[in-house]
Amino acid sequence: MDTLLRSQAPRTTADDTADAALAGRAMRDAEAFTTLYRAYALDVYHYCYRRLGNREAAEDATSQIFINAYTGLHRLGKKPFRPWLFAIARNVVVDTHRSRRSWFPLDETFDREDNGPSPETIAIDLEQRDTVQQLLRQLPTRDREVVELRLAGLTGAEIAQTLNCSREAVRSAHYRAMQRIREFVTEEGVIEP
Repeated sequence: MDTLLRSQAPRTTADDTADAALAGRAMRDAEAFTTLYRAYALDVYHYCYRRLGNREAAEDATSQIFINAYTGLHRLGKKPFRPWLFAIARNVVVDTHRSRRSWFPLDETFDREDNGPSPETIAIDLEQRDTVQQLLRQLPTRDREVVELRLAGLTGAEIAQTLNCSREAVRSAHYRAMQRIREFVTEEGVIEP
């Protein structure tokens, strides 16, 4: 998780040159592509997850992106690998969004009932999400990371692996965070100053 939260080191020409060499070798040697996959899979997954908002969809999209990249290596030419890969990612995400759309003839839409949440429900949900974000910002960094990963659906063991710490450290941080959040919130649910 630490690597996800800190900003990445700026890319250098040497990085682009190394990627170009690996991409060139990958057309003849699958192991070279494996190296590129390992270097970029997590970044691609996070991009997909942010755009699609769903773990399974992001995993599927990530797989499709690397399949497309591997089969399309001959089209890379002199372009830098990383931007080319993320162009593929953008296209796959757009295609995923398009495939999710429901298409109805215009006549059918007049009789369709909207089963979605009401504007009031959406407003309340957004307000609650903002409140949670305010609370999280007040926590120490490690405690906040644990809560955010827990909210993202990771188990205690997964969080421990991600943060490179023990499960007990995760439990302690989660407990401290919950105690602190309880202190921030009054009985009426309002954040204390």
